[in-house]
Amino acid sequence: MQRPNILYLHSHDTGRFIQPYGHAVATPNLQRLAGEGVLFRQAFTVNPTCSPSRACLLTGQCAHRNGMLGLAHRGFALNDYRQHLIHTLHAQGYTSALAGVQHIAHGPDAWQTIGYRQCLSQDSRSPETAAIAWLEQPHPEPFFLSVGFADTHREFPTETPDDDPRWCLPPPPLPDTPETRLDMARFKTSARRLDAKMGAVLDALERTGLAANTLVIATTDHGIAFPRMKCNLHDSGTGVMLILRGPGPFAGGRVVDAMVSHLDLFPTLCDWLAIPAPPWLEGRSLLPLLDGSAADIHEAIHTEVNWHA
Repeated sequence: MQRPNILYLHSHDTGRFIQPYGHAVATPNLQRLAGEGVLFRQAFTVNPTCSPSRACLLTGQCAHRNGMLGLAHRGFALNDYRQHLIHTLHAQGYTSALAGVQHIAHGPDAWQTIGYRQCLSQDSRSPETAAIAWLEQPHPEPFFLSVGFADTHREFPTETPDDDPRWCLPPPPLPDTPETRLDMARFKTSARRLDAKMGAVLDALERTGLAANTLVIATTDHGIAFPRMKCNLHDSGTGVMLILRGPGPFAGGRVVDAMVSHLDLFPTLCDWLAIPAPPWLEGRSLLPLLDGSAADIHEAIHTEVNWHA
């Protein structure tokens, strides 16, 4: 059987403010994904700003090690783009494609700087269109497809009638005022749009028969763009959604309460795919949390799990 595909769905500034985490923010597609996969309730970014957060996830290193200490469009870059996850996967026969936001390199040729095999689109507002068209093509090789969305990034769209500000509650510790209710209503509208676009990609995955052999990683860079959140080292700034759905240990509609971080995704993939983990990785595999052999990531350090995809 071909190695499993990896679909990496990521957004700007969503935090954990989506339906599966108990918030009154309608995201039915992400709710369905959580119901079919594994939701981590205590997942955290490594750095609550856009480029460093993504760089830490994709290299498995903290920002002071990988070099991404600021925003890519302001001149910051990785020390070595060969440490990006896709290069480890390329060595195992994977291809790679990018649609939408990537935010760890700057310029029209940023995808080549990173090392993606294909750039499907750099449109951050509707990357799902290019991603769906690509999924509908034949795929003789296993793939890593990154689809990056900007919908919950400011400026928010005008609220819809479904998100009437009269019935919205601003996130704490913001005061409950007409102005903050309106702002939250517009965030909720942006989250609905994000969910619909992610849902369209997930539907295409099902329609093409790829879902059964694809690990979906759905996450965001950091907290929402409100005071004390994005760019702040409070839980409200560093807490992120993280949902994994796929074959083997990534199914069942389960919730994990153990504290984990974006650093743990790269080593988890190496563990699950039974491929050598690069020596620079700083996180730990999540697989022991999924089979019950560890209750937290510290126990997982001393636990070996042999999943063969």
